[in-house]
Amino acid sequence: MEDPPRFLPADVLTGILRRLPPRDLAVSRSVCKAWRAVVDAGRMLRPDLLPLSVGGIFISLARQPAPPLLFAPPAMAPKIGGKLERYVKMEDCFDIPTIIGCCNGLLFLDDQVVNPVTRRWAPVPPCPVGPDAYNQGDVYLVFDPSVSPHYEVLLIQDTYSYEGQLMEEGSEWPPSTCMMWVYSSRTGRWEKKPFVREGGPAGTVAEVRSAPTPEYRHAVYWHGALYAHCKNDFIMRINVSNYKYQVVKLPAGVNAIVYFHLHLVKSKYGVYFALLCERRQLRVWFLNEFGAGHTEWVLKYDTNLETVLAQFSLDHDDCPINRPWMILQDDNYNNEDGSFEWDFENNNLLEIIEGADVKCYSGFIYIFGFHPFKEVVFLYLSNGRVVACHLNNSKIQDLGQLHLPYRPDVIDTTFVYTPCWMGELSEHY
Repeated sequence: MEDPPRFLPADVLTGILRRLPPRDLAVSRSVCKAWRAVVDAGRMLRPDLLPLSVGGIFISLARQPAPPLLFAPPAMAPKIGGKLERYVKMEDCFDIPTIIGCCNGLLFLDDQVVNPVTRRWAPVPPCPVGPDAYNQGDVYLVFDPSVSPHYEVLLIQDTYSYEGQLMEEGSEWPPSTCMMWVYSSRTGRWEKKPFVREGGPAGTVAEVRSAPTPEYRHAVYWHGALYAHCKNDFIMRINVSNYKYQVVKLPAGVNAIVYFHLHLVKSKYGVYFALLCERRQLRVWFLNEFGAGHTEWVLKYDTNLETVLAQFSLDHDDCPINRPWMILQDDNYNNEDGSFEWDFENNNLLEIIEGADVKCYSGFIYIFGFHPFKEVVFLYLSNGRVVACHLNNSKIQDLGQLHLPYRPDVIDTTFVYTPCWMGELSEHY
């Protein structure tokens, strides 16, 4: 059935599709371009089922055998099953879930994909590369529920394990045709796929091996492409649908030798890159994509957070907040007002301090992530508070106090979570 809609008048097909439940409608939308056009023209996909809002921030911990935490508004407690221990077999205290990736409402744990909203999960079989496959490169999750209910997992091998051979130091990396392992939930199996490079390489194998390895690397999905900050300090833009990829260099002068925490993120207009440099200067670049593979990093914000944060009272006694975010580990939490949704424009705005008492903020600052639909950065401060800083107007919102069960330095990685009610996952609790 190459073009199913041709057998039915458009109004009849529209009427049939409107009767489908949301998950079946998402499946139907992925059948062909004509059906997708009918669904989109009729605005049939409910926005509240798609990952279009921030539900909270998952926090992975290091140095302690502890599961990830969900820091979120109280209203999210009955909606997000944040207790990820439910999805793994914990035979001893070290068998804890580890978040490897996060994409549009799905989490990729050690060997399974989980949707904390629907409380469903599905196992991912071992990659044919071998039992230590995930240690031979970088692993990424790709999921776009507006296109398909299915997801994919990508394994990109590094220069030491690529194709089971040692790459010659003078050869290009990544190669012009880069073989990647791809797991598809549609087929339920791993396949080795050739991805053809568009444009130049990151460098030679020798140059890439000598490049610094960022301690924390991030990946984002934007408009059909995966942007991955790879081990050797460059970005790959990977199009899974047409098996092509492109190397994107970091902004000029930026590398893991000079800067410790580098953040590749998705925000309001697309792909951004952020870092904190000396004296708490926050620099944010936007990736301008001209088409035909041409890209350019544009410095969009260069903000001194010492000055910005100094304008506000950061003392809880001076500024009590309403319905603060908290660690939600039990989705049976009794929320007093389930209708309350967090407003990223007006909730818990901090007051500007007037007068001569203003001093520079001197505590540490840690970037928790960016709001995917607003130019807002989430910051963790030395007094344990988490704030949302609006980059376009320096407005500050207090999200609440993060009460960690361990010392603050056990924070490893963070994932801004956007709830999604769709996705084909088989198991549930």
